[in-house]
Amino acid sequence: MKILVMGAGAIGSCYGGLLAKSGEEVALVARGANAEAIRGQGLTVDSATEGPFTVHPRVIEKPDGSWLPDLVLFCVKGYDNEAAMELMAPAIGPSTSILTLQNGLGSGDQLAERFGRAKTLLGAAYIEAERKSPGKVAHYGSQPRIVFGEESGATSERTSIIRQTLQEAGIDAQVSDDIYRDLWSKLVFICSLSGMCCITRSSFAEVLDNPETSALALRVMQEVYVVGRASGVDLPGDVVQAHMKHFRREREELVSSMYMDLLAGNRLELSVINGAVSVAGRRVGVPTPINDFITSCLSLADKRASV
Repeated sequence: MKILVMGAGAIGSCYGGLLAKSGEEVALVARGANAEAIRGQGLTVDSATEGPFTVHPRVIEKPDGSWLPDLVLFCVKGYDNEAAMELMAPAIGPSTSILTLQNGLGSGDQLAERFGRAKTLLGAAYIEAERKSPGKVAHYGSQPRIVFGEESGATSERTSIIRQTLQEAGIDAQVSDDIYRDLWSKLVFICSLSGMCCITRSSFAEVLDNPETSALALRVMQEVYVVGRASGVDLPGDVVQAHMKHFRREREELVSSMYMDLLAGNRLELSVINGAVSVAGRRVGVPTPINDFITSCLSLADKRASV
């Protein structure tokens, strides 16, 4: 399968590296020092499950339509969606599917509006990854996982093929029969992990070790759960407890990409994570004071980085 990874950051590079290692024809959209490093020395992935390895995927700085993928893994930050869609447009052929693996809510609608709903697949990525330097990324913790599916909930021919391709690369891929349930389940998870790391300027292990902040992390998830249910999403009743068990089990390996962006002085995905919960809460009449507080406070750092 020909696979284009749009967004060669930590997550995109880890998934792309695993797929290249398994023999798929992978191209990364990258630029600057990262592109130069991958072209020169290859992409090195230090994987907790596969061990360290180096692959040599194709590097594309600006797609021109000469190489059309079967699948695009859309892994850019939410605030870069418009620019990324414009950049990758020449690479979207008649039979190309686009699987969004972004945090939060809203990217699927943007992709569907630009390229058509029939081309768009929604997904949730579960991987602890970090970019160490240009051309070098690390994957921590348990086996990388992707939950994805058609909006209809059907298992289609393309989702079956994509699932098999991902599984052969060592990725735990599951086709969802209710992708909105799974996206909101991920939102429950990421709002607490990213929101609490950023607002406390601490690792999530530290958040969990402190009773006051641990209780606040639980309240963040409870807010998201209530908003999701009020929005008509069939979230399981034990989703908050299940995520908290996972947090405690993987506490030392958990990495928040939004916290890494905060420390680096980059823009934050507030509008699609905690901010999206605040907006949805107002729409369905559910108070979200903790997510509102996180969004309001972190908006200062986001605005500084936007200048």
